[in-house]
Amino acid sequence: MPSPPSLRLPRVTGVVLAAFMTLVATLPAWAQNDPDPAFGAAGPQLTFHGFSDVTFWAQRDRPDGGTDSSWNGFVMGQFDLYFVSRLGDNLSFLGETVFEFNEAGEGVVDVERVLMKYAYSDMASLSVGRMHTALGYWNEAYHHGRLLQPTVDRPEALKFEDDGGILPVHAVGLELSGRAGSGARGLNYVANFANGRGPIPDEVQGGGDLNRLKAMGLKLTFVSDGSVQLQLGGAFYKDRIPADPFTPGREGEIDEQIPGAHLYLLARDIMVIAEYFHVRHEDLGSGAVWDHDAGYAVAIRNSGRWRPYAGFDRVDHAEDDLFYGDNNVDVSRAIAGTRIEFGSFNCVKIEYRHDWHPAEESDALLVQTAFTF
Repeated sequence: MPSPPSLRLPRVTGVVLAAFMTLVATLPAWAQNDPDPAFGAAGPQLTFHGFSDVTFWAQRDRPDGGTDSSWNGFVMGQFDLYFVSRLGDNLSFLGETVFEFNEAGEGVVDVERVLMKYAYSDMASLSVGRMHTALGYWNEAYHHGRLLQPTVDRPEALKFEDDGGILPVHAVGLELSGRAGSGARGLNYVANFANGRGPIPDEVQGGGDLNRLKAMGLKLTFVSDGSVQLQLGGAFYKDRIPADPFTPGREGEIDEQIPGAHLYLLARDIMVIAEYFHVRHEDLGSGAVWDHDAGYAVAIRNSGRWRPYAGFDRVDHAEDDLFYGDNNVDVSRAIAGTRIEFGSFNCVKIEYRHDWHPAEESDALLVQTAFTF
C-alpha cells in the first residue's frame, strides 16, 4: 500500500501558523490557566442583548415598455441574539446568532459571529473565530441589529452573503488589530488571515477550506479625534475562490482582489460615511477577467430626536461573471429619510428610495421600527 501523501503548507500559511502557535504559547497566565480567581464562584461575566425590527414596505415597479406593478406588506427582520462574556481582564468571548425568514417564509438559524479575543493592549488584540471581515467602515461599525445603523438597510455592496451582497463580509480565521500612536491622532490597523470564500457567494467556509491558499486582508485607517472626528483609510483583500464543478464554465479557480477606501466624518452634528470597492475576478482556467465597482455615500444629522438623512448607492457589475450568477444586476439608488429616536432602545425610520435598474425603475416607501432588548 503506498504511503499517504505528506501535507505541505504554503510558505505564507506556515509562517502565520507558526507565529500564532508561538503567540499562544507565550500567553499570560490569565489566558492559559483556569478562569481569573477574581470572579470566584460567579464564573464569567456574561452580557446578553437582542435586536430585531419590523418594516412596512410599499413598492411600485415601472419596467421599460411593460405594465407597472405594485405590492406592499410587513417584513419581519432578523431576531438577533448577541452575547458577550468577559473571561478575564484581557480575555473575552463574543457570540451572535440570528433567526430569520427566507424567501419561502421558512425559519432559518445563522451563527453570524463566534470569536475569542485576547486584548494585550491598545496596540494589539488577537481574535479567532467567525467574524466580520475588515473591508471598510460599515461592515465593522454596524453589525446585524438594524437599530445600530442610521438607515433602513445596509448599502447594496455590503449586504450579507445570503442577501445577495457581492463582498465577503464574514470570515472564519484570525484577526490582529490595534492602534499605533497615542493622543488625538493615530493609525488603526486590522489584518485578517482566514478561510476564503466557498464556490458560491453565500458560502462562508467554517468547516474547513477547499483550497490551500487563505484569504488575507489588511485595513489601515488614519484616526483623528476632537471637535471634528475623522476616519480615513483603505483596505485590500485577496483570495482564491475554489472551482464549482456544478456550474458549467466554473471548472477553474478564481483569483479575487478587492481594494477599497472608506471615510467617516463627524463635524458638529453632521455625520458622513462613504466607501468605495473594486472587485476584480480572474478565472485562472479561461483567463477571463471581470471588474465590478460598488460604493455609497450617506449624510446624517447625528443629534436630536429627529435625524434626517440622504444618500446614494451604486453597484456596477461586469457582465457574465459566473461566480455571482443571477446577482449580476446593476443598481443605482437614491434615498432620503429620517430616523426618530424613542430613547436608547427603539427608533422609527421613514425612508423613500428610488432605484434604477437596466430595464426598470422603482419607488419604495419603508417604515421601520427597530429595537433592542
